[in-house]
Amino acid sequence: MSIKSRFELFTTRIRTTAEHIDEANRQTNYMIKQLKSVVAENERLTLEKVLQAGSNAKHTSLRRTDENVFDADLGAYYSGEGATRERLGTLLTFTRDRLREIYPNKSTRDFEVLKSAVRVKFQGGIKLNVDVAPIIRNDSLGIENGGWIPRSDEWRLTSVTCHNEFVHSRTARSKQRPGPVKFNRLVRLVKWWNNRQDDFAQPSYFCDLITAAALEESSVTDEWQSSLRNIFTFLRKHQFLKPIVFSDYYDANKIKLPADQVIVMDSVNPKNNITRNWTEAIRQGYLERVQVAYDATMDARSWELEGDEEAAVDAWCEMFGEEFRTLSEEEE
Repeated sequence: MSIKSRFELFTTRIRTTAEHIDEANRQTNYMIKQLKSVVAENERLTLEKVLQAGSNAKHTSLRRTDENVFDADLGAYYSGEGATRERLGTLLTFTRDRLREIYPNKSTRDFEVLKSAVRVKFQGGIKLNVDVAPIIRNDSLGIENGGWIPRSDEWRLTSVTCHNEFVHSRTARSKQRPGPVKFNRLVRLVKWWNNRQDDFAQPSYFCDLITAAALEESSVTDEWQSSLRNIFTFLRKHQFLKPIVFSDYYDANKIKLPADQVIVMDSVNPKNNITRNWTEAIRQGYLERVQVAYDATMDARSWELEGDEEAAVDAWCEMFGEEFRTLSEEEE
């Protein structure tokens, strides 16, 4: 069985199952409808819209495993007299309380206030977490569906729509090139690898950004193997020694960059460096993981050129785990 065929199966099987997607859609559709109803009873707040966000909306979500917890993300846009930056922190508890009204029979343990969202846990059947992030509508960035989102350290401007479009636009461009490799599916592979990096694993959005940075000029290739090699070759050479910035929604040449150790800028908010907390130890540690992955891609290439596909599979398993072997085998 060829490595090319194995990658086609692996990239298909690591994505969220249709069963999970259907359940997530069922739960979120009900939640959105009910949330609009219970918030409407509060005269000082208006729930303008609730948008699909995160990996599901970007089509980069992973199947549920011990390392990959399946979450559905929603952005709840508030306006009205009670929707101000000063009240932003209280919107988390307000949103939690409204969600508890929707599900009165659920245990209080199934509602968790996170740094920027309220998580509702569904334990029966397909286990599912739905994270609802309250957002105060604000147009100061001049982007579609901009707004303030609560964080543990400060309020941040963001846009669910623009974050989704950042991935969608690159996926659309990749579809114009020959071959099976699509940007969102490549992000999914990077996320699968990233989630295996223990204490050095980074947020999903970080994976969006580094994959986009690596492919900024060349886009995807016509095969999975070389596309992955290009990403880890870029990271190995870049070393996170220069800023990673994008001009999708602002001019990267005109913004004032922070004086942080590592700079990977939010593609939507020019004041948000998502690696602001990286130390030199984190940079070095992450690059050590990158080097191991790069070596695995080069070993796999050498074995594949020599016609030893089993050895090539072993090399890819060093990068993706034994699941690369089991999930890439044809069913009998």
